Amino acid sequence: MGLIKSAFTSINSTLHDQWEEYITCDSLDNNTLVVKKTTPNGIISNKSRIQVAPGQVALIFDSGKILDATAEEGIYTFDSSSSPSLFAGDFGGMFKEMWERFKYNGVPSKEQAVFFINTKEIIDNKFGSSSPLSYPDPEYKNIYIRYYGVYSFKISDPFAFISNIAGNVKDTYTKEQLLEQANAEFVSALDVSLQECASDGVVFSSLPSKQLLIAKHMNEALDETWKTLRGMEVVSVAIEKITPDDESRERIQKFDNASMYGRSEYAAGRMVDATANAMEKAASNENGAGTGFMGLGMMNMASGNISESALQMVKENNSKEEKSSKSSTDKICPKCGSHESGKFCSKCGTKLETPKSSEKFCSNCGAKVTGKFCSECGKEVK
Repeated sequence: MGLIKSAFTSINSTLHDQWEEYITCDSLDNNTLVVKKTTPNGIISNKSRIQVAPGQVALIFDSGKILDATAEEGIYTFDSSSSPSLFAGDFGGMFKEMWERFKYNGVPSKEQAVFFINTKEIIDNKFGSSSPLSYPDPEYKNIYIRYYGVYSFKISDPFAFISNIAGNVKDTYTKEQLLEQANAEFVSALDVSLQECASDGVVFSSLPSKQLLIAKHMNEALDETWKTLRGMEVVSVAIEKITPDDESRERIQKFDNASMYGRSEYAAGRMVDATANAMEKAASNENGAGTGFMGLGMMNMASGNISESALQMVKENNSKEEKSSKSSTDKICPKCGSHESGKFCSKCGTKLETPKSSEKFCSNCGAKVTGKFCSECGKEVK
């Protein structure tokens, strides 16, 4: 028993009346995964027509045994005397491999029926964490996060899918029925996948931009449960928001502050800001400004060295920035010692030559130096 593809691309009422049965399924929406169709007496008559719409796979069952299948859209004639045709469509060689594995694996049934399976991407499936997840962040170490988002999946192995759930199909089978169980498996696998992302060096705040990486880890984590058992695979995972719990948020803020104030310019700025705040509070002291400034004076005595060190860091940092701002290609005027980038000195008009990398010039008088000290003015040249 098999399918023969019809040459008709449309159906008119005259031909429809000549056919024993005409079985068709409207386009399957995002919520409908399987539709089961049969005849009033449960028998598909010879020469009956079966129409398959785009994005569908049609499987013909007879008392629990798969008779034939097609993944190509079109109109087919059911011929009880022919061999299975297996119109594979985009499934190619994989379709025939699935046939060999599942043609003898039936579903509980004592009738002939056509199962139309939705093979389009099933989108907008929401997920979220019920409790904070431990995330070994490569930068912030172990923190706890909550997350939510949406994912999509598709049925990639129709034979495995129908063999697993066909007994639950009376007329239709929807994704709500599937996701009652599958969502718990999805979230569990997502937790594992996020741990893999941490091992890959992904900071928690960058997870929403790692959809492809997360989907890859998801399919690896769900391979046995979803792909092998149910014939499903994850297409995409979009994490819409990640929120650290209160304790983790406080730790992250402290870490960021410590990292920022570890830089000399930020540390000095923080010290100046703290001193200014202290002076403002001292001026508004409820016991009198004199008392406030007396306390501030004692604080300054205790922290004088710290403030002095902070200001010294600012000076050193500014000095480094000033030195680094001078290009390695600068020319030094041999007459006035000015640093110039053009062909002539902007201060005295002397023609300048680009120094060789091995040559040194005195920053005080501009003379060429061959040793450690300038032979013209005696300044040490480093």
